Amino acid sequence: MAKLINVFLLYVLIVSTLLFGADLNTTIVNGDKSTYVALYKQLLADKKRSDEVSLQKTLLNKLIKLSELQKPLPQKSVTLPNDRDAYLHLFNTYLDNAIQTQQLTLKLQNNSDKIKTLHSEIEKQKRATLTTELFYTLYTKEQHLIQMHIDQLKSRAKEIKKSLIKALPLIRFDTQAVQKLQQKLDTKRLELEVNIQQLRIKKERYTLLEQSKNLQMIEEKLQRVIKKRAKLHQQELGALFLHFSIALKNKEDAAFTIHKEIVSFVELKMNYSGLVIDAIDELLSDMEKHLLGAVAAFQGKGLQEFQIQVKNLWDISNQTLFTINKTSISIFKLTMSVLIFIFGFIIGSFYKREIKKLSLHNSTLTSSTRILLANLGYYAIFIITFFIVLKVLGIDLSSIALVAGALSVGIGFGLQNIISNFVSGIILMVERSVKIGDYIQLDENLRGHVTDIKMRSITVNTNSNIDVIIPNQDLIQNRVINWTMNDKIRRFEIPFGVAYGTDPQKVIDVILKAVEKSNYEDVYVSSERYTRVIMTGMGDSSVDFELFVWVAGHEVLYPKRTTSRFLVLIYNTLYENGIEIPFPQQDLHIRSVDGSLPVSLQTS
Repeated sequence: MAKLINVFLLYVLIVSTLLFGADLNTTIVNGDKSTYVALYKQLLADKKRSDEVSLQKTLLNKLIKLSELQKPLPQKSVTLPNDRDAYLHLFNTYLDNAIQTQQLTLKLQNNSDKIKTLHSEIEKQKRATLTTELFYTLYTKEQHLIQMHIDQLKSRAKEIKKSLIKALPLIRFDTQAVQKLQQKLDTKRLELEVNIQQLRIKKERYTLLEQSKNLQMIEEKLQRVIKKRAKLHQQELGALFLHFSIALKNKEDAAFTIHKEIVSFVELKMNYSGLVIDAIDELLSDMEKHLLGAVAAFQGKGLQEFQIQVKNLWDISNQTLFTINKTSISIFKLTMSVLIFIFGFIIGSFYKREIKKLSLHNSTLTSSTRILLANLGYYAIFIITFFIVLKVLGIDLSSIALVAGALSVGIGFGLQNIISNFVSGIILMVERSVKIGDYIQLDENLRGHVTDIKMRSITVNTNSNIDVIIPNQDLIQNRVINWTMNDKIRRFEIPFGVAYGTDPQKVIDVILKAVEKSNYEDVYVSSERYTRVIMTGMGDSSVDFELFVWVAGHEVLYPKRTTSRFLVLIYNTLYENGIEIPFPQQDLHIRSVDGSLPVSLQTS
């Protein structure tokens, strides 16, 4: 049965590697002790000898031992101190707890870097090797174990903090004894400092004389004295903490000054940083808040507390939420980006609104120019805002260029119409062959006023008050009739016919005279453009004429209504002058008929 399990695990490993390429084998990554024992036995059964196999066995041994540790450590209960020594010992325990947390956090970061490096190697490999997967699994298991220990240390730190806060009002402190202790420690520290300097001088002397034996002896002695000084610093920190506790218990403002001294001492004398300083500062701050109240603590600490709170808020806001192309995106960056987008939108909308108002105060600025300036400026503000947001987020524009290059393939297949309309919109805005307010015609059934030009489309409002959205590329690729591109003057060509036998000159004269006397204000006459009537042909039933009349002004935009007006004028003129308007007639001519035709006459 054991052999079958080993063979099955090996089969799963091989198949998953072949199927998923460089992907990690989840059987190994998520395995337990039995999984690693089975793989170890399989390696022993294969009897292969190489450095790689030896390394794999060593890694499996580590994983087997590590799997036994993947459980929470037993928690030690925190007892409430009842005297000064126990109180001080609990503070030192809190300090040791913070030091361990910082060490484990650094180890956690180191492990995280190793995992990232392995990820990069796995992505480059065509197939992930067993050794690489075992290394990855080992670091992942260690990561989980370290994080579990960090969580336990943080939980213990909270319990110690609660005990110190609860015990402080109950403990009786001898202020004079604490002061004597402080003086004693100061004297001892000075002696150690003098001793260290003397040893360093001797070390330098033996170095110059190249007396290696004496140099080694001095170096060992110097390290022992430095260790004594480190222990003394911890005792000094304890004495400062006792001074802080006494001042805090007596509700003296000196507690805030000692608070600063303790934080500086930990940073400068004990050479701690990061989590240790934060833990000490958090403990002292919480003790102040619980014993003095949040308001009093805030007032006492003043600007320092405010700066710390701002710093904490800043650190929280700069924590990474997610990454984009190895660029970390924090809450602060995201918030700033949203605010910049909103601000850009407000500025763009304000600009667009103000530009549109210019036509009310400036008669030289046409409606078309006004809307064109409004749209171009609005899009320019939007693009500038977009690049500012990218800068705030810290996204490299070169990576955007790479993404744009990758998207170009998609644009070629699926987004070509959108890009074509976008480019066509820019051409229309710059070329101004079609402007806001122009009356255009795309086919026999679609014509109207241009009311808006956007990046993707234009809006045409027909005479029936129907808004038609037309893609910009249709105006670039197809023929477009612009009735009012340069002016609102158009020649209307109105056909009509009269019966055969009518004098053509008479028809021309009466129609020209009727148009002249019509008093239509929109009839336009100049030296080059004037009304005329011409004969266009002799049809089956009529002699055909056509009235050429130039019309200027608003009526040009209503061709059917204008044509109807002149047709009525022609009809009334012909009728008044007794000129017959023909209708279709057909004559039947019989050349020959075989036989006789019956003829009957009817008389009334």
